[in-house]
Amino acid sequence: MSPTASIVDPDGRGPAIGFLKVPEGRSAKNRMHIDVRVAGPGPWDMAERARLIRQKAPELVAAGATVVREEWYGDTLGHVVMQDPEGNEFCVA
Repeated sequence: MSPTASIVDPDGRGPAIGFLKVPEGRSAKNRMHIDVRVAGPGPWDMAERARLIRQKAPELVAAGATVVREEWYGDTLGHVVMQDPEGNEFCVA
């Protein structure tokens, strides 16, 4: 699903923040839902993108987040749903 709006580092080094509408209902009360994009702008090498997602998730767990679930698009890792220490969900994509 395409972002409704984005904040992007013009130098392409920092993460992008996308604001988007999603069809799913909430599974937890969020004040804001953040997607942490670790793969940079597409198009992606999906194996490399999955490697970057799997590399970032443990770093965030070490910082206090918890893994909720992995979302797959067929045989491809789409993103990892996580929660911050207050229970707000975010995704690593």
